[in-house]
Amino acid sequence: MVIFGVALPGVLQASTNSAWTVQVWRSSDGLPNNNVTAVAQTDDGFLWIANPSHLARFDGVNFRGIPLRMLIPEIDQETTTLLRSRSGCLWIGMNRGMVICLKGETLEVYTNNLPSEYIQTLAEDNEGGIWVTFRGGNACRIQNGKITRFGTTEGLPTGYECYFVEDGHSNFWYAKGIEAGIFSKGRFKALSQFPKTITGAVASSQGGIWVASNGHLFHCDSDGAIQDCGAFSSSMPTAPTPLLEDASHAVWVGTPDRGLYRYDGSGFENVPVSNDQIGSLFQDREQNLWVGTDGGGLDRISPRVMELEGVEDGLPSPVVRSLCQDSKGMLWAATKDGTVVCQSNGMWHTVILGHSITGEATCVAPAAGGALWIGTQNQSLNCWRDGRLTTLRASDGLLGKVIRGLFVDAAGTVWILDEYPNIIQCYRDGKFFTFNVPSDIRAIRPIVEDKDGNLWVGSSRGTLLEIKDGKIIDQTAETTTNRPFAIRSLYVSPDNALWIGYAGAGIGRLKDGHYSRISIAEGLSDGYISLISTDNRGWMWIGADSGIFKARLQNLEEVADGKASRVDCVHYKDFPALQANFGNSPAMLRSQDGRLWMPMLTALAVIDPSRISEDEIPANPLLENISVDDATVATYGGMTLTPGLLDLEKPGVELHLPPGHHRLVFDFAALSFSAPENVQFRYRMVGLDNNWIQAGTQRTATYPQVAAGNYQFEVMACNSDGVWSTTSATMALSVAPFYWQTWWFRIGAFVMLVGVIRYVSMRHLRTKLQILEQQAALDKERMRIAKDLHDDLGTRLTKIVLLSGLAQRDRSTPEKLTEHLRKLSSAAQQVITSLDETVWAVNPRNNTLPNLISYIGRFAMEFLKTAEIRCVADLPERPPNCDIPAAARHNLFLSVKEALNNVVRHSNADAVRLRITTTDQLVEISIEDDGCGFAQAPDNDTADGLRNMRQRLEEIGGTFELRSEPRSGTKIVFTCPCDGQNGKKGKNGQNGH
Repeated sequence: MVIFGVALPGVLQASTNSAWTVQVWRSSDGLPNNNVTAVAQTDDGFLWIANPSHLARFDGVNFRGIPLRMLIPEIDQETTTLLRSRSGCLWIGMNRGMVICLKGETLEVYTNNLPSEYIQTLAEDNEGGIWVTFRGGNACRIQNGKITRFGTTEGLPTGYECYFVEDGHSNFWYAKGIEAGIFSKGRFKALSQFPKTITGAVASSQGGIWVASNGHLFHCDSDGAIQDCGAFSSSMPTAPTPLLEDASHAVWVGTPDRGLYRYDGSGFENVPVSNDQIGSLFQDREQNLWVGTDGGGLDRISPRVMELEGVEDGLPSPVVRSLCQDSKGMLWAATKDGTVVCQSNGMWHTVILGHSITGEATCVAPAAGGALWIGTQNQSLNCWRDGRLTTLRASDGLLGKVIRGLFVDAAGTVWILDEYPNIIQCYRDGKFFTFNVPSDIRAIRPIVEDKDGNLWVGSSRGTLLEIKDGKIIDQTAETTTNRPFAIRSLYVSPDNALWIGYAGAGIGRLKDGHYSRISIAEGLSDGYISLISTDNRGWMWIGADSGIFKARLQNLEEVADGKASRVDCVHYKDFPALQANFGNSPAMLRSQDGRLWMPMLTALAVIDPSRISEDEIPANPLLENISVDDATVATYGGMTLTPGLLDLEKPGVELHLPPGHHRLVFDFAALSFSAPENVQFRYRMVGLDNNWIQAGTQRTATYPQVAAGNYQFEVMACNSDGVWSTTSATMALSVAPFYWQTWWFRIGAFVMLVGVIRYVSMRHLRTKLQILEQQAALDKERMRIAKDLHDDLGTRLTKIVLLSGLAQRDRSTPEKLTEHLRKLSSAAQQVITSLDETVWAVNPRNNTLPNLISYIGRFAMEFLKTAEIRCVADLPERPPNCDIPAAARHNLFLSVKEALNNVVRHSNADAVRLRITTTDQLVEISIEDDGCGFAQAPDNDTADGLRNMRQRLEEIGGTFELRSEPRSGTKIVFTCPCDGQNGKKGKNGQNGH
């Protein structure tokens, strides 16, 4: 598939009085080849253009080139002719005898039993048979897949080219050599003979056949009677001559080297084309005539909607300053060179030369009784009546040196727009009356009268003045909210609304005191408006810098009233160099016969709205191409569809897009060929766009990355006459989500999020609980330390204080003083020992099992040594390097201390064995003496010590065991778990000391 973009086609320049417009498409406009051999139109409305190596499908703006190898691989033939049959098939004839039938996705190729010769024509009979003629005279018929050859046996003459046509009475005609006749019941029957070889034939809608022969056009009726319609060419062509009868029954004749002719029943008219070598003719459903040329491209011939009048029509200058029509219907004009002219019998005639009156004429206005007022640029106002000229000068009261505008109101008063100085005067009853205007008004240009008899005047500064009841009222403030724009033209519509043409700001409307403005943003074709008028068919015609365009007056009113958002304009590009003239008044004229006269910078444009056929049939839109990130994913195709693409020709197709695309582009069209450049569109993406997007003449819609979801793209079209389609072209599409946008991912993510939140919350709670537990343990440890300091150190310090008091009291008695000092020293030593124990217990560096074992062993040795009891310590060499919490360390030490204290106080032992063993989970401490022992637990202060030891071990998760027998000593075993192990655990061992 090859897509050719196209700009606006070229417009063939012709003389100003040509009745035809010729628009040309060449290879520079997207046509695959400038040699066009045939044109056909299929049921969907597309035009098919045959080039030697390509087929091209045309929508009026863009060509889509289709190489023949796309249809049939390795084909080596060229297209020579096309035919659309009644069944909707597109038949294609080739230069080596191949015939292709194309319909939708069906492709049939016919080669067997066909001559390998250049196919000249294809025709269809009333039974659906397809007739194929070959250069050299062979003829075949294809029906129901069967090919039948015809020749002299069936009555067909030998030699020469052959033509088959079916006339308006369903007769099937042949024309070959010099003979023409009818095919009936399987045989050819001759009805007429011509003096020279037949070079072309076409059916007559009224019955019979049109024949080209020897440079003449003939008509042969159903009985064989021949009428010579005259010569269309003096060259007597012998090559094939394409013929076509159009919808108005005129016959078009394409010559091989002399261009194009049109026969309307009275004579031949030579119609300009891009190339004089005509290869094919075709008329579409809108009655546009298409001309295929040999090297000149593709031409569209249509009646010119306007005529240009210039020097060849009698105007001394092609530029007209002012126009008017007098009460007798005579047209008058003042040209750029100051000449006054009038028109009669379709020609302009000079009435007054510019140098023959005082000053060159600048404007003209009708006077009563067929007379004419003439303003000049040298301080004179003239009246032309019955061939005589009357001049009014400064001595008569005329003040302005240059008259820019004249207007005669309903009462017959002549209003004069003067320049140098800028004033307004009126001439009534033989006198001049002067109206002063603002000093900064600049040039005064247009003047009009509304239905209430009020006059409106505009200036180049944007000042709008109303003359009412003999007074000038400045209404500029009523028509602007910002700076004013220069006013070029004024017009009062039938509903008494004042329309204002601005320089650069579009059109303003002042109606019933309400003002609104329409600009390019609302769809106006141009913002520089020089001429305004309406016709009698509801259109407003506008002359602007870019040429001439029109819009429905109702559409303009709806936009001005806020009931519509956009105005649909029809731009006429018959003469692309046109630019409206302005500066003098009156300018644009609607004559009594309804024609519009518009002064342009290069000619006088004349438009007859009654000659313009309005298209009431909507231009139905269709989608041509969809691309994603510049890669085509869907196209309007049928058999021409590239494999792997969606076919937009099929109804109900849906487009499924993956996530992650960056650009989605829709290309659309509306098959209207009369003025495709004026077809307008609007589109929307349902699910994305809230309102219709006005695209104007743009045929592409682009969307950036579209979010996941289901959508429907819709496009509507408006033909060149402002009729919108009632239905839209649609395409359903869905965009898949990223995996993180899917419901299952979102549910999973939600569950995961909940889990993470719960995990984080629980961890936070655990951390907070640990902190609280640690704080509680710390508080408990602080309370323990405070209790120890109070109960132990406080008691001992109190004892020291008492002994100090006794020593102070008995200082006169040496023996008592000595005893008190000894006890005081012993008590102080106990305080130091107790304080050392407390400091050791709270120091975190001692929170390891080796430190605990070392401290307990050292304490036991020193404590028992003081009591003169031998101590045997059996301690592990490499105890596990695990942490012992402060509470466990403290309770375990105090329990050992309490046990040793009981041995010293109650056992009368000579020796004590301290043994500490460890595992990965437990530490076991046993204290065994050889003292007196006991049979049962004592009920004295010793019993309180045993209870304290048991309670301390239970608090830290340990156990307390007591074994004693009379005269066999006592053994106490403490077991405590090792918590918070880390580092390398050593091997258990024992070492006696």
